[in-house]
Amino acid sequence: MSQGRCADGIAVVTGAAGGIGSATARQLSAAGWSLLLCDLDAARLEAVAAPLRAANGNVEILAGDVADPDFPARLTAALGNRAVGALVHAAGLSPTMGNAARILQVNLDATVRLVDAMRPLMAEGGAAVLFASMVAHMSMSPEADAAFNAPLPAEGSVALLKFAPTPEIAYPLSKRGVLNLVKREAAVFGVCKARIVSISPGIIDTSMTRSELATSSPAKSMVERTPLARMGLADELASVAVFLCSAGASFVTGCDIQVDGGVLAALGL
Repeated sequence: MSQGRCADGIAVVTGAAGGIGSATARQLSAAGWSLLLCDLDAARLEAVAAPLRAANGNVEILAGDVADPDFPARLTAALGNRAVGALVHAAGLSPTMGNAARILQVNLDATVRLVDAMRPLMAEGGAAVLFASMVAHMSMSPEADAAFNAPLPAEGSVALLKFAPTPEIAYPLSKRGVLNLVKREAAVFGVCKARIVSISPGIIDTSMTRSELATSSPAKSMVERTPLARMGLADELASVAVFLCSAGASFVTGCDIQVDGGVLAALGL
């Protein structure tokens, strides 16, 4: 087993055609993992998969919308009887990429369904790494905080829209939901002898972030207030995700890892 590996089984990466997802796929492949890469567009996925397949083999793709209710079943079918040694869930929408309902559906509902589907398939020693955000740590109204700290209602995030009327509010709340999902799931994953962790990125130099910076004054302000005085790189996030899937992180679960260049510390959070 490679030093970068912890569990037997395949590694699943969602959002694998994006900046952080594709960087994670490359690093997992280099660490010896077999991969199942997921994203919306098959052509973009294949562009990531082809060079990894040529170099290391064992790279499959599954195109589809993670927010579709049938996506977990399609993913389970693609896995067959293989165990999941690593799940890195990087798929998500930023505030400029959809309305409030769509952001909650992709960032929160889809994440809950994915965790529910993958939990029984996790290999012993396996790890699920979910991407949250530094903005999930910022203050919000007590009512919204309580709603997104609780398990997702049976009817899904549609019941929470009253707390998230705009994309700018929906995004941090959706990621707060991810933080708390990880806390709730840690004990259940532990019974399966697996782990679950989240990562909260700061401002990372990806096409998604550049789109936000073009229209968002708060995003620009966060770059200016980052103690390291720069944006992070997708490979810097990927290296943390790969570490969390490895034997080196075998006692890390139920928590959030802030990879934000120190901006939350600078804000006193």
